[in-house]
Amino acid sequence: MNVFRRAILYDTRKLGKSLTLFLLFLLVTVFITMSFSALNAVQSAASRLRETVGASFTLREKPLELDTDGGDYTMKFSEISPQDIQQIASNPEIRACNAQRTTSATTDGFIYPSGMLSGPVSGNTESAWNMNFTNGVLTLAEGRHVSKEDKNTALVSRELAEENDLQIGSELAFSDPPTTVKIVGIYESDHSMEFNADTIFTDLGTVGSSIEQVDFFVTDPAELEVVMARIEGDYTLQANTTEYDAISTQLAAIGRLTTVLIIAAIVVGVTVLFLILAMRIRGRTHEVGVYLAMGVPKRNILAQFLIETSALLLLAMAISCPISCLATAQIGAVLKSMIGTANVTISPWKLLAQYATEMAVIAADVVAATYPVMRLQPKEILSKMS
Repeated sequence: MNVFRRAILYDTRKLGKSLTLFLLFLLVTVFITMSFSALNAVQSAASRLRETVGASFTLREKPLELDTDGGDYTMKFSEISPQDIQQIASNPEIRACNAQRTTSATTDGFIYPSGMLSGPVSGNTESAWNMNFTNGVLTLAEGRHVSKEDKNTALVSRELAEENDLQIGSELAFSDPPTTVKIVGIYESDHSMEFNADTIFTDLGTVGSSIEQVDFFVTDPAELEVVMARIEGDYTLQANTTEYDAISTQLAAIGRLTTVLIIAAIVVGVTVLFLILAMRIRGRTHEVGVYLAMGVPKRNILAQFLIETSALLLLAMAISCPISCLATAQIGAVLKSMIGTANVTISPWKLLAQYATEMAVIAADVVAATYPVMRLQPKEILSKMS
């Protein structure tokens, strides 16, 4: 009888023992597959969040000296030059920037929602990159944002537009400074957050040529400190990573937990499988002695044990595929509810690599468990069993 047939007959005859080993193979395989899929999902989510949420740093004027003139104290600040802005923005890690200056303007023929005669005017090179819009406090409801090519354009709140019966294309006039701007967009604020609806966003040229601060947005938050360290000059830098930090903390915690679970599953799985295989083979010591006495080569006996175990493992792998797909779909739903974005998939190539690794580990376990029995001579085995 050939080795392959003996192996299959043993698996079918010893159905209880084979079923126990098969279920253990299935459990370990499914758990490892799900754990690796969840880990890949967390890593992919972290990569996407770094691109979408991102992070930024703010460059502000740096105080230079305190000037006293007739008892009055005046703080002098370093000026932010367009050349410096352009030089920093040319870094490949910088994806966008927004220079700003905030001033106050007095109304001329229109009413602020607060009833005041003057209100804040925020000049921006690109209002879409103003922090109030990037962090979700404000959203564009109608029209478009103010761009760096615009001149004398404005973005007003829904409250201001309704109070003065304004719409896209309407004009606003200020008496101090004497300026007229054209409305190109209307914004709305998140009612759960406080924001002054009197604020009017304009292009930078409308409020003057000097710049108070510049927000630089990096492509990858992981590179934020590196980028800031390369910037030299008489400026004050402040990192803005609050939104990303809140999400990345959850991702890091989930990633660490998943990694620990994978390591635990592998260590426990390999240990338990080795012990079960050792007990299974030790219980067949007499069978091995008979084979050896009959002149069956040790390599054939080892091959039979490998085929018996491999057949059960292959069956467990085949059944684990649909189970793993269903389980990873549920994991994806849970991760999406926790971190807002997740794509849990099972890569065929990684799955094949996992199965090949499992097969190699199980083969090593079988060889290690068989060695104490196989090193004995037939007379030694039979004398122990008598």
